[in-house]
Amino acid sequence: MKPWLTILIADDEPPARRKLQTLLEEEPSVATIHFAQDGDETIQAIHEVQPDLVLLDVQMPGKSGFEVIAAVGVEHMPAVIFVTAYDQYALKAFEVHAVDYLLKPYDKERFHQAFHRAIDHIGRLENYPELLRKLLDARGGGLHYPERFMVQLGSRIVPVAVEDILYLEADDKYVELHTTGQKYLLRESLANMQSKLDPSKFARIHRSHIIQINAIRQLTPRSHGDYWIEMVNGERLILSRRYRDQLI
Repeated sequence: MKPWLTILIADDEPPARRKLQTLLEEEPSVATIHFAQDGDETIQAIHEVQPDLVLLDVQMPGKSGFEVIAAVGVEHMPAVIFVTAYDQYALKAFEVHAVDYLLKPYDKERFHQAFHRAIDHIGRLENYPELLRKLLDARGGGLHYPERFMVQLGSRIVPVAVEDILYLEADDKYVELHTTGQKYLLRESLANMQSKLDPSKFARIHRSHIIQINAIRQLTPRSHGDYWIEMVNGERLILSRRYRDQLI
């Protein structure tokens, strides 16, 4: 079979992009593979490349996968396989409206199942734009972010209100939740925590940090396009060039 598919991989994590690329290169129907690292790049690539299929991460810097669809317009979106971590509300919407998804971490068998389902079915559905429109509607009305996280503090388990979190910091296989005068350790990855936080209130500023936007006191230039972020408690964190435009 002559290769014919143009694929766009939209994911901000390099290992995730490489994994998808490796799996796609095993598919004889794939002709070309393109990449995007954030929501804005994805929108531009969809317009310029006009892919047949987009492997779309739900949580990306700048615009989420849902916001990408809204910006491009459901009438102009190619077939989509959503890629997500622990967004159970989104998964329910995908299942109800027959848009396939990959739940990280996924294996080779699950990827091929989603890929061939997308090629065989989604791209041929006459009402595919309507499915996307329903998905966006369901997401807008049913997606809720947690108000607190339950963390262990010594022999106790205590609730930490999300609104009290100033920033989150990656610590090996854990994440530290920093509040005013206190920090809590949670066994979770920073990427998974990002998927559980409202992107209108929290932003990734570095590979190791997510901050509450309302907890920013000021930004000052650092070097090479980076900034210092001074938090309301006086602590300073680095805003890297990669995430600068999305935050500012």
